[in-house]
Amino acid sequence: MGLKYCDKCQEPVEQIVMVCPKCKSEMFVHRKNGMDTVKEHLAENEAKNKGQKTQQQEEDSSRPTIQRRELPDKYSTSDTTLDDLVRAQNRTTHAVRAFVRFLFIQLTGITLAVFLWNISLAFVDEQACFQNGDNCTGNTFLQFLAAIVWIVAVIWSSSAGWDELNKSNID
Repeated sequence: MGLKYCDKCQEPVEQIVMVCPKCKSEMFVHRKNGMDTVKEHLAENEAKNKGQKTQQQEEDSSRPTIQRRELPDKYSTSDTTLDDLVRAQNRTTHAVRAFVRFLFIQLTGITLAVFLWNISLAFVDEQACFQNGDNCTGNTFLQFLAAIVWIVAVIWSSSAGWDELNKSNID
């Protein structure tokens, strides 16, 4: 991003800065007095920074040095590789998929079973049931089919969930 300069104190700031941090002015120009390019400004800053670095190095050399302790090996970040991260992500993905597949298959199976059961109840003749006590149960075949669908959904969802969960133990 380019630089702009405070109109008051000529402090260089990024384009997104709205208030000069040095003098709090809100007026900016795109050229510093006498400078035509940002390259010239950067060269000037590098020269200033070199002078400050050499002065700071002289001050640092006069101070006593502090020994830094190395971290133990168990905290080293170099032990974790990209392959380890991919394996961990795959384990997590398969574990989440196991749960989602189980729920999705259960939901689908139970929805279908309830739908079949309710269709079977549509065959009940309420008037005949109230008057004579005949035809008070639903269609036996559709109720049997609903029970079979429900049992198959439970077994299938459990199997699919466990299969996917076993995939999360990737080594």
